Amino acid sequence: MIAGLNSIPAFSGNDLMAFIGIDSKVSPQILSDAFEVAAKVIQSALVIVIALLVSHWLRKGIAKFFRLPGRANAKSETLSSVLRNFVKYSVGFLAVCEILTLFGVAVGSILALAGIGGVAIGFGAQSIVKDVITGIFILMENQYNVGEIVRINGLSGAIESVGIRATKIRDNHGNLHIIPNSSISVVSNLSRDYQRPTVDLEFPSSYSVEKILSMLSDEMEMAASLPGLINPPAVIGIIDLSPSMFKVQIQAECESLYCWPIERELRLRIKLRFEKEGIQ
Repeated sequence: MIAGLNSIPAFSGNDLMAFIGIDSKVSPQILSDAFEVAAKVIQSALVIVIALLVSHWLRKGIAKFFRLPGRANAKSETLSSVLRNFVKYSVGFLAVCEILTLFGVAVGSILALAGIGGVAIGFGAQSIVKDVITGIFILMENQYNVGEIVRINGLSGAIESVGIRATKIRDNHGNLHIIPNSSISVVSNLSRDYQRPTVDLEFPSSYSVEKILSMLSDEMEMAASLPGLINPPAVIGIIDLSPSMFKVQIQAECESLYCWPIERELRLRIKLRFEKEGIQ
């Protein structure tokens, strides 16, 4: 990147005037100054174009590398996202430094001043530091990856990107939530290993418990062939009881991401069975 930016041909306002056929020796000073600024603007534009091209090629190369056979998985996609963001910001920073140098700004002095000022503003940037540190631990501990379904601080959705500073999740309604990593307190990963579809049913106490349990058990046996099941659905029994009602729970074990379709299918089957048996 640095070599690419340094390879931009250096030219002054006089060179630009000579290129278009204006004699710099007889032109007014204000015109010479204007062409000097124009030369720097043109060189800055070249820096931006090269930076955009380099950033695009590097990010595209990173994406292709992590999509090679044997590497294409959720963790690779997460690392690819982080590296692509790192390249984007790094190339942008170098381009800005190069442009400042073209205009005669002492970048080294600015960086030294920034180091001193960083101590002063560090107290105001503690949340950013926390975001970065938390983001590093999230990646190291492999807490979640791009594409997985999670619940973070009460928000549920699919991970769209995992960055050093923030995590983006998209919920079922299509809303994109951007969560600073430092604010993440509880993470529930719904895409790891297995899930337990659970259906709770409430009945008036006047209903026959024996009849209800028998009917539900029979229906769950017929639902044992649903796709994604690891263990078939079973009637756990009565989980709540009061003088006016009792509650029955049905539970199964399934592969990740099959939980909600199985719960919906079980509720549909139970509803149809209720209608068939005349249970309101």
